Amino acid sequence: MSHQGMDLDELIVKVNAELKNVHYSDLCLKRFATVWNRLRDYVGQDGQNLYTAKIGMDFLEAEYGITVYTKLTQRNRRCARAVNVLTDYLLHGIIFSRRMQPRLTFHRQFQKVFQGYIDKKKADGSSEDTVRSYEIYLSRFSAYLNSRGIAVIDSLDESVVLGYINTLVKHSPSVIHTTLCALRTFFHYLFQNGFASRNFAYIVPHDGYRKRTKVPSAYPKEDVVKLLKSIDRGNPKGKRDYAIILIAARLGLRAQDICNLSFNNLKWETNTVEIVQEKTDSSLVLPLLEDVGMAIIDYLKYARPQCNSTNAIFLRLVPPIGKLEAPTLHSIVTQHMNNAGIKIQDGKKHGPHALRHSLASALLEENTPLPVIAEILGHRSTATTSTYLQIDINQLRTCTLDPLPFDWEKGEEVF
Repeated sequence: MSHQGMDLDELIVKVNAELKNVHYSDLCLKRFATVWNRLRDYVGQDGQNLYTAKIGMDFLEAEYGITVYTKLTQRNRRCARAVNVLTDYLLHGIIFSRRMQPRLTFHRQFQKVFQGYIDKKKADGSSEDTVRSYEIYLSRFSAYLNSRGIAVIDSLDESVVLGYINTLVKHSPSVIHTTLCALRTFFHYLFQNGFASRNFAYIVPHDGYRKRTKVPSAYPKEDVVKLLKSIDRGNPKGKRDYAIILIAARLGLRAQDICNLSFNNLKWETNTVEIVQEKTDSSLVLPLLEDVGMAIIDYLKYARPQCNSTNAIFLRLVPPIGKLEAPTLHSIVTQHMNNAGIKIQDGKKHGPHALRHSLASALLEENTPLPVIAEILGHRSTATTSTYLQIDINQLRTCTLDPLPFDWEKGEEVF
């Protein structure tokens, strides 16, 4: 934690001006001011007026009971935001956006260079998801460079690059990892194409993210049943959401593959679902289970809106009518999990992929062979599927060894 500090009143004046510059509403600024006034009283208790990141954290805990930034009430989210904008500006000289804007743009002075890199990624055959991710990460980098007064890309130096990397600490390990990867390849591109005189890729740290053991997020069968039963199927949204969640839970399809499902993928004559997976570009054939088929029919007959612009099965129910996107599916599953009262532990996934993990866990509990599970999940190799062994406690117990007997009198093992 940095011990960098600034006079609180001076900091508030600068942050307030910056927030106005990025068009925060007067109402929002008024609400922030209420929190800042309370912060002034808190800091002034010791006869000082110095603000540090640690003081901000201590204030949120002491005054609002905020220690983590998940599952906050709307009021507490606003209070945390009021303090965090001060900390962001103190540590990095910029205010981070509350949410990613739907239209990503690079600042004018970098547009040609950054867009050239994105176009090269597309030409090299990178997937749409990868290109979209890189656009997000580089748009953040572009905003940071602009805030630092960088006019041309060739004026980059180590302090600017490392300064931006330091701002990543507020993101999850996976986002940090992918951002570092994007920066590394971007700096290679700049150097190789003569846009930069130095290759800064070599100062971007390696985080070791891929070496970490990742335990899949699975929920017990009882929770999945509870989730499905909690959905109100008496309205169009409930019928659609029930069919989506049932497909994720029974067939284990990924979110994007569910979004891509079209009428051509449903083979009613053979009772199968046949798709080409978005992630692997490989074919997958699964049985169209009776309860899944009935849920889809119920949705198609009574809930799916008329739409001639797409052949996708699952659509938005309010204008503009169109195909659902994967992030929306995550929100759908999360909403119904909360409605069902399913406890979501911090750090545990709670979207369609968690239901995919839960299916793998249930199959393992039934002693289904790994090659069969791999085929159901559409894995190219059982090595990928073996990751799910980490969530099957019963299977792991079969691998344990009895400890050697120990003679407590002699303090040694008995052979």
